[in-house]
Amino acid sequence: MTVDSEVFEFLYELERNNNREWFSLNKSRFDKIRKNVTDFVAQLILNINAFDSSIGSLDARKTIFRIYRDTRFSKDKDPYKTNLGSVIVPEGYRKKWHYPAYYLHLQDNKSFISMGVYMPDSAPLKRIRCAIDENFETFKDILGKLESDFGTMLREEDMLKRVPAGFDKNSPAAEYLKLKNFYLYKPFSNGEVLQKNFIETITSLYEKCFPLKCWFTEATEE
Repeated sequence: MTVDSEVFEFLYELERNNNREWFSLNKSRFDKIRKNVTDFVAQLILNINAFDSSIGSLDARKTIFRIYRDTRFSKDKDPYKTNLGSVIVPEGYRKKWHYPAYYLHLQDNKSFISMGVYMPDSAPLKRIRCAIDENFETFKDILGKLESDFGTMLREEDMLKRVPAGFDKNSPAAEYLKLKNFYLYKPFSNGEVLQKNFIETITSLYEKCFPLKCWFTEATEE
């Protein structure tokens, strides 16, 4: 199963023609690329289930975000997203932002995969920070085995300026306690995404992340 080159062709054109008239004229093209991405994600779900059975038999269509933007509270009134994203979590957890997820993002020259916890609410956020602080050596060891593939989890845009209240600013885990989001990230070029073995490549990377996913699952349990 492969991503079709038409996916990037459409998203490239949409970025330059982000209006309802153009989209309406090209709706059949969008339906075609969305089906291709849905089929790709369906196979990816099967692949992930081979090492993470908690995912179960998800409907791939329900994992993919809508192309339509909510512009009600945004200065940017462009009506459409210029990417297709799929968040893969167990059935019933899609809107529980504290739950660790596998994420696939397809966008012209801006594609990436990630795994982790994004925008957790205050209670699970505190549980994650406490787990990191109390079990830092285990957490750091798991991350250390992934950094050659993903790089660091410490990204300035995801961090507070100071260690949050209630934690020791001199803790060995101090930099990780500043994090607001906890995920690993790996970008891909259009050419890499279009390779015949792309699905095997990202399946292997997600599998490497599985120990970290288990760690986050345990850390966020109430």
